[in-house]
Amino acid sequence: MRLTSYPLNKQTVSLYLQNGWILPERLGAFRRWLQKKNENMTITDKIKGAIYGQAIGDALGLATEFMPKSEVSKAYPNGIHNYQDIQTDEHTERWEKGDWTDDTDQMLCILDAILQEGNLSILAVSKKLKEWYLNESTGIGETVFKVLSNDEFLSDPHRVSKTVWEESGKKSAANGGIMRTSILGIWGYESIEKVKLNAQQICQITHFDPRCVASCVAVCLIIRELLINNENDQDILDKVLGHCLVYDHSIKDIFSTLPLKIEDLELDASESIGYTYKALAAGLWVLKHSASFEEGIQSIIFEGGDADTNASVGGAILGAKFGYKNIPERLKQGLLHKKDLDARIEKLLILMSCI
Repeated sequence: MRLTSYPLNKQTVSLYLQNGWILPERLGAFRRWLQKKNENMTITDKIKGAIYGQAIGDALGLATEFMPKSEVSKAYPNGIHNYQDIQTDEHTERWEKGDWTDDTDQMLCILDAILQEGNLSILAVSKKLKEWYLNESTGIGETVFKVLSNDEFLSDPHRVSKTVWEESGKKSAANGGIMRTSILGIWGYESIEKVKLNAQQICQITHFDPRCVASCVAVCLIIRELLINNENDQDILDKVLGHCLVYDHSIKDIFSTLPLKIEDLELDASESIGYTYKALAAGLWVLKHSASFEEGIQSIIFEGGDADTNASVGGAILGAKFGYKNIPERLKQGLLHKKDLDARIEKLLILMSCI
């Protein structure tokens, strides 16, 4: 009989006492131990949910990536419920159905660097990103390409990234940083300052604009809060915003002007389709307005635009909110590389002493 297989409640404690599995004088210590065990189980479920949420949002969002909203319902009149529903065209044919795209590839570069080093290293993440770029960079974005293709990238990633940003007239604030950042809301979640610093430094490997940094910090802090707190969504957003203003004060507008209808975010607007604050707004919107993981993901996907990135961000947030257990089984089982993802998650949880 494994004592850890039961949740903490009055019936469980009575069962333990009646069967002599625990002495009455040790009841207080046992309660504290079991409470901690249950808390770890909840956090573990949310960690797994966030990682799966990112991957699922990415893989399913591919269906409507770069499509205007007006074409989505025509292309998918019966909805998008499984990866097999994704239509094959010149864009989607580059991936097998159930595969994630560059968004999650880059998130896994960060995760693999953590697993390799046992810690977070800017150089280790940079090397993983460079390896990915050289070997399998399908779907790579313009900003990431410019940075990773620079011959001096590995010698000083932040300097190269800053130079690329400055050469854009300090106007480039693409979503290539925010799309991969979710894992940094998990790693080191015990310390809010560590999460902020990690999100900033890893974002700046390729995206130096303050708006990119602010959006990455925001997503990571939201995920962190969802892992450890039971506050309502608005309280979480208020708390997170307070930490993000130092990076870019204009982020306040994204938090304070969320519309009631997701279509008012205009996620498919061609002039801002890849803007980092568009992806952030999508994540914030589904956090506040979704009753379930799938409802939130569907809301994003049917807006078109950069749907896989928006759904990666929203999926990670929703996964942390609702947990792995509340993600539909068909979406988890349908991922093409589920076994590889599970192996990575298990290694991470062991490294973090969660299991």
